[in-house]
Amino acid sequence: MSKTADLPASNAVLINVFWRNRLLLSLVALQMACALAVSLYVGRSFWDSSTPILLGISFRLLCFMFANFILWRLGVAIFKVKPRKPIQWMLQDLRTKLTDTEKAPDAVVCFISIIALIMTYTFLKNEIHAVNPSLWDTQFAKWDRVLHGGVDPWTLLWPILGSPFVTTAVNLAYHIWFPMLYIAICVACLDRRDPIRSTVFLVAFVLCWFVGGNVFATVFASVGPVFLEPFNLGTDFVPQMELLRQSHEISPVWALKVQNTLLEGYHNAGLARGISAMPSMHVASSALLAIYGFTYSRWLGWSLTAFTAVILLGSVHLAWHYAIDGYASILLVLFFWWLAKRLTARFGPGT
Repeated sequence: MSKTADLPASNAVLINVFWRNRLLLSLVALQMACALAVSLYVGRSFWDSSTPILLGISFRLLCFMFANFILWRLGVAIFKVKPRKPIQWMLQDLRTKLTDTEKAPDAVVCFISIIALIMTYTFLKNEIHAVNPSLWDTQFAKWDRVLHGGVDPWTLLWPILGSPFVTTAVNLAYHIWFPMLYIAICVACLDRRDPIRSTVFLVAFVLCWFVGGNVFATVFASVGPVFLEPFNLGTDFVPQMELLRQSHEISPVWALKVQNTLLEGYHNAGLARGISAMPSMHVASSALLAIYGFTYSRWLGWSLTAFTAVILLGSVHLAWHYAIDGYASILLVLFFWWLAKRLTARFGPGT
């Protein structure tokens, strides 16, 4: 539908961009409105000391995305098109793409929307325990035992994953998660060959982090096994933490340092202070990547499914999460993907 009758060309382009992406923008705006309400409720500004840092990181990621886009088009020139002058072909290709009045503005709007999403998510996550001081950890641990034969799931995994070197490998996968997530966002923003596919992923991504990572995480506030003892909720997972520390003496377990940083940030109002276990955003976003991967190819989808399985097991093995956190995350993502498809069919590009 066109909203640009009798308007100057520049205004028409701008209005069309916002109209095509109105679903994504509306969801992010709703999240920001919730953040404003929470800011007023807890008496803390949405713009705090972490905001400039997040903006700086986002700007560097934007530059990195553009640099990778240039390398990608150069690769297409050299290995696929194979013109006599690949640099000249690439420059002409970039000029064509950057002056496209639909694809280029869409990519910018989508990426800025995701930046706003992550910044708002971070603020809301930091305020979870100010909004809801009640914690579900004891109940989640009980449900875990009910689902796993009366024992904590980590005890079932330790004989398999408990080697210090295997633990390091699992922890490495946990770190690889971020660049993989970033690559997927870049692909969704830049690959406009199928705008419906990109929109479905980005909308599901917003639902995952906003509804799952903010709303659901606040209602079912929890801190996870690693923080059970520091929050005076029991010592059930002290043996697991001791084993992880022993592993770290042989082979690095970087999660321990991150966990200490979060705990210090929580107590000292540091930049990294958001502690939340339910749902597991590592598992949720990995599952979302797997579903998105299947829209490109089966091998990519199954590869990312295997990666999701590693993240699910690792979330328990590294004491970040209860197993039920991961199970709930996968169910939520399946629902968010279904909902994103429905919403995109009704309010997405071309409607």
